[in-house]
Amino acid sequence: MAVNLTLSDGYGIDGQDLISVIYRTDLVPVPASLELLVKATDRIRPLLQTGSILQTSDGTALTVVKSQHIDMQAIKEGKRVGALIVTAVLSGCEPLLGVTNKAVALYDTSFNEVYRALGAKLRLKSDIKLNEFICLKGQLPTKRIALALQKEAAVAAFIDGNVSILRINDLFKGEPVLYDRSALQWVDNPNIINHSNTNYLSIDDNGSDIIGTPFNNKQIGYYPRADVRELQNLRRILVTKAKMVRQLDDTLMAGRYIQVDNGIERDDLVVLTAAHRYDSGALGGRAMMATQVWLAAAEGAK
Repeated sequence: MAVNLTLSDGYGIDGQDLISVIYRTDLVPVPASLELLVKATDRIRPLLQTGSILQTSDGTALTVVKSQHIDMQAIKEGKRVGALIVTAVLSGCEPLLGVTNKAVALYDTSFNEVYRALGAKLRLKSDIKLNEFICLKGQLPTKRIALALQKEAAVAAFIDGNVSILRINDLFKGEPVLYDRSALQWVDNPNIINHSNTNYLSIDDNGSDIIGTPFNNKQIGYYPRADVRELQNLRRILVTKAKMVRQLDDTLMAGRYIQVDNGIERDDLVVLTAAHRYDSGALGGRAMMATQVWLAAAEGAK
């Protein structure tokens, strides 16, 4: 779990120096990140600068992409306590966070090739083929990857220490974890689906025929150079249905398949975002260890 962090000198962060840490996994192009608040001691300050590497207890390496020094309200030995606010992402993904300095155009390709062409230094454990991928100079790679994932009704997930590209339907396979309905805080807003699920149309190769069929109560959008299969995939999305807060549980990671017993049948949900938080109480207040997850159901064409 990310509470036990090792810095590049091979040592961890002392309990009296660690203030707060949030380790997050999401079903997005950069699927693991960490937010850290730590006292800015003489030892820690140079080890948590931009580009520094830190490691979680399960061996996940993260690279610091933002480090900001702040003055805390606490006073020690007549001086205001300094702290560092640090953001780190899965190592190898840092190049995806800035705009590209060259255009990337790939055809009959895969997400593995896409990540590498955009500068990411990682190899995907599970991959999906792509007809094409275009990222123009000055565009944000993560946004272009997200659009490519949507065209394949797929997501990026960080599972068992590896990044995998998985189709949405495949997230709901395997053995689920069962929870009682009372453990969840449900989101009751039917308009979310209508607002989130856009019905895309495209133009056929002849330049005149419209591909796709508009549906009532759905937003309509245009997607260039998309075939019928891709238009179907664009309608397959994950919609947030509930939240759940529990004691720290690092088995609840993004992509985890769960079922909720509602008394009659079971609802199929997947962890969309998982945030594991630890507050040490080093500056006063209670120590806290908790996990909050956002749970989603699959909507749209299968």
